[in-house]
Amino acid sequence: MELRNLLFSRGLRTNVRADSDVPCGAEVGSQSLVARKQKTKQKEKVKHMKNPITQNTDGALALCMSAINGANAMGAALKHMTASVLLGLRLALLVAFNNLETGRQLLRDRRAVLSSAVETARLFATLARDILKPFLGSQYSLAWEAVGFHGSLMVPETREEMIRVLECLIAFFTANPTMEWADRNVTAAHALVLLAAINAANDGVLNQRTAVDDLMTERDEKFESMRKGLRDLINELDHLLDPLDARWLSFGFNKPGAEETPDGVDHVTVALIGPNTAALKWPAPARAQFYHVFRRVVGVDAEPVLVGSPADIDFNMEELPSNSTIEIAVSAVNDGGEGHLSPTVTIVTH
Repeated sequence: MELRNLLFSRGLRTNVRADSDVPCGAEVGSQSLVARKQKTKQKEKVKHMKNPITQNTDGALALCMSAINGANAMGAALKHMTASVLLGLRLALLVAFNNLETGRQLLRDRRAVLSSAVETARLFATLARDILKPFLGSQYSLAWEAVGFHGSLMVPETREEMIRVLECLIAFFTANPTMEWADRNVTAAHALVLLAAINAANDGVLNQRTAVDDLMTERDEKFESMRKGLRDLINELDHLLDPLDARWLSFGFNKPGAEETPDGVDHVTVALIGPNTAALKWPAPARAQFYHVFRRVVGVDAEPVLVGSPADIDFNMEELPSNSTIEIAVSAVNDGGEGHLSPTVTIVTH
């Protein structure tokens, strides 16, 4: 087999010499013994289907819905993880999800209120700055430090900086009431109102963050409760169903007695060996019994078409249409099912 594989990769054909140094009978016997050992080893390593509970929320919800349908069909045989119990776990998770999304939306709303309060304070600070320029100067100087402007006359943008400016303006206008402009509402009293609005909005954001954290914890707890319920259902079914009973599938589970599906085919090597024939070869994945070979003629086939089911790891694809672009892929199959499709290889015929 190794010699044939080597020759395939080089695109050559040859015959084993009849005058080989290895006696024919000894070679056959040795190969037969190796084959038996390999087959025995493969049987010892047979893996069966597992039923892991996904960590993906949408996937777990869908699995739980399938399990509810299976439990309804099974009826009174289930004593613990009944359809009503599973439904309760699923609904509790959905409620927790809805509550979390509502909490997150409220947090977004409160952040918007805080941003609006800061922007309103910036407009007030801009107006106050312009009113004070005749008294403190149109360029920055140390005199501006008293009203919260440090290093420049730019109005700050962050919440923390705006709080500092408002506090300074409150103190300045309280000490210098003649510099207030009541007609434009540039007063210590109004600055105090703006400061209170920012602090209240910020408190609202902080409180809602805590609420969202609590809602996330509740969501996670409900999710784990549903996953545990599904695991408990599997344990109960282990005592009720044969490992190959088809009813496992009605719950959305794999049949635990079925052989685990094969690994995917890692890659496919394709070579045109004639105008309308391609030679395919691929490495054997674990647990493969045979293979499905697919082709899709671009512009002709909407989906890949099954064209062969070889047991070997090579295949000749014949009668390919001329002047066509063709996509080729291979999957491994066993009694447990079919592995995922290999990466597609594209060839062009002439």
